[in-house]
Amino acid sequence: MIQGKQRFFALVLLISLGLNLFLAGILIGKHIGTLSEPKFDHRPPPPKPAKLRWMIQSLPAESREKIRPLMREYRQLIEPQLRSVRQARRVVHQQLTAPDFNAKALSEALAKLSKERAEADKIKNSVLVNIASQLGEEDRHRLSEATRKRKRPPHRERNCDKGPRPDPPEGKPWQDFRGD
Repeated sequence: MIQGKQRFFALVLLISLGLNLFLAGILIGKHIGTLSEPKFDHRPPPPKPAKLRWMIQSLPAESREKIRPLMREYRQLIEPQLRSVRQARRVVHQQLTAPDFNAKALSEALAKLSKERAEADKIKNSVLVNIASQLGEEDRHRLSEATRKRKRPPHRERNCDKGPRPDPPEGKPWQDFRGD
């Protein structure tokens, strides 16, 4: 009789222990899951790193040393411009999140952001021309290779049931073509 009760209590204790471990695992999993979930950040994204820096890293040390003064000049020119780009991004963010949305103000802020980015690109391009004029043919080839983007593998789900994309009508860029 006593052995039967002991077995019953041992079985109940084992089931209770298993159930408690299962529930504890769920709670721990939820807690860890909330820690690893990306949080939505209301701040504008940081500016993209200047590609010119990693382009220069592809050069040999002696070539980098030769263009070091040009890079100092570039930093002096680009830093104030990047501050202007960040400020323009902040204004766009403010216009997008303003309680009293104003489409005209957002449009102006976006135009200002485009203008500031274009100015930053103009600075980068002029410095790149100066740098390339200081380099030999082999180093210019290295710079060229560093500017090429790696091709991304095609996305499996994109246009998977639509078949191949038709050619655009003559004289029209893809942006203006509405083939749907």
